Amino acid sequence: MADSIKCPNCGGNLIFDADQQMMTCEYCLGRFTAEQLKNSVVPDTPADSDAGERIHREGAAEHIREGLGDDGVQFICNACGAQVVADKNTSATFCAFCGSPAIISQRMTDEFSPDYILPFRYGKDQAIKKFFDWCKGGRWTPFDFVSQKNIEKLTGLYVPFWLYNVDSDVDVTGEGVHEESHTVGSTTTVTTSYYKVRRRMNLVWKHIPLDGAQRIDDKLMEAIEPFQFKDLKKFDPAYMQGFFAERYDLTGDDLKGRLIGRLKGYITDELHPTFKQYNKGVKVKKDNTVIFEPKMQYGLLPVWFLHYKYNGKDYNFCMNGQTGEVAGVPPVSRLKRIVLFFIVLAITVAITRLITGLLMGGFVG
Repeated sequence: MADSIKCPNCGGNLIFDADQQMMTCEYCLGRFTAEQLKNSVVPDTPADSDAGERIHREGAAEHIREGLGDDGVQFICNACGAQVVADKNTSATFCAFCGSPAIISQRMTDEFSPDYILPFRYGKDQAIKKFFDWCKGGRWTPFDFVSQKNIEKLTGLYVPFWLYNVDSDVDVTGEGVHEESHTVGSTTTVTTSYYKVRRRMNLVWKHIPLDGAQRIDDKLMEAIEPFQFKDLKKFDPAYMQGFFAERYDLTGDDLKGRLIGRLKGYITDELHPTFKQYNKGVKVKKDNTVIFEPKMQYGLLPVWFLHYKYNGKDYNFCMNGQTGEVAGVPPVSRLKRIVLFFIVLAITVAITRLITGLLMGGFVG
């Protein structure tokens, strides 16, 4: 069954209005908070468990493989009775016949049930405004690029993310090098000093996000970080109404290589400021850092995907649905470049003439 959440007043379909942070009914104009809606189409996640633990239980791996293999399955829309066809990873969509939001509850149970959801904060109109503001701030963006007519498709999607909580004991030993130079008359003396350096610290990270969908660009998802996880909520399907949603096809274990790479970068960022007194740097000779087994949970995070067509070419952008951070590469205006070239040329000519005039005036005098 492809379900939707109904209005308690009139039975119409409810949509989550991100701008108002309310569930709204387009028929009776009723407005409700998620807490006021008691009937959820997806059962709550057990309080004493999370997805990271559930995917490791006996038989879970086989269950996940089976679940990821249900390509092209048809579901029945509970609003009009039409068949909804969705690919293997779609867990929230719309009925093509009546337009009702449809949550495919069978695909959000057991290991696939999210622990958390971060609701959209920007609705469609606000998302477009934020995108246009971002485009206008681009130095080389064409003047006519910002236009409603260029928007081909704007999709609000809850992207599946694994959220990692990680502890580490950092223990790094190395050699710091510092150089000083002294000049007396025409003689310069350089003194090089070597120091044994050791850094120990305990670093803890909470909610490091890595997307669990293979077909979504990892670099784009990293570019729209950070998310503000203080607004994270226990999963409630009411927030999905009116948006699309994916479920993961990469488990938290599949992404541990990416996680370790990111953690090493974080550790380096923490260490470097402590090496400032060594002006020639620190060469690490021994690294006994221990990164403990992470605790992972499964959450749905809000992303707007924008397909844009300009001068016959396609451009794709994405936006953090909570913060409005935009990622993507807009076209470069040839006109702006030409204008800048001539401005620089004019300034260069003017400065050259000024300098030449001063020099010639000096010679004449």
